[in-house]
Amino acid sequence: MRIVKMLARAFASGTGAAVTSAAVASREAVKNGASAVAPINAVSHCVWPAEAFLDERPSARLTGTGAFIYWSAGIFWGALFETLLGRRTSPASIIRTAAVTAVAAYVVDYHVVPERVTPGFEAHVAPRSFLPIYAAFGAGLALVALARTGALSRDPRGRARTLLRPRRGR
Repeated sequence: MRIVKMLARAFASGTGAAVTSAAVASREAVKNGASAVAPINAVSHCVWPAEAFLDERPSARLTGTGAFIYWSAGIFWGALFETLLGRRTSPASIIRTAAVTAVAAYVVDYHVVPERVTPGFEAHVAPRSFLPIYAAFGAGLALVALARTGALSRDPRGRARTLLRPRRGR
């Protein structure tokens, strides 16, 4: 796979993963009594350690920095996903590779890197929230790849899906 093409795919799949998982992290934070932007602000703790975990209001400084860092990390994991996926386009391969990438992201984020560079979600979400957050991350990777391959627009038999199918027997 040519590097430019792989990077373009990584940009798209990583963006999908970052957006879907950030939305779930926001929902989980609200369920835990925090604001919707609190987990995004927390991501900026590597740059703004004193305020990132405490300020739950949206701001260009914390929310913007956190969103940019999280989006960049999503593109990084998107590059791994696209590299592992290679030329395979079957839905099963895409979903399997997205799941492997999401598990790798969780393990690296919370068990390999120093605390200073973790996402920081744990400050605002319950531990049980990591499963839906990282599942959404994997789903974002997979959905973008499935859309790119056209798998979302085909029925299980491989035929093109249409919204308006002619009725039979009339």
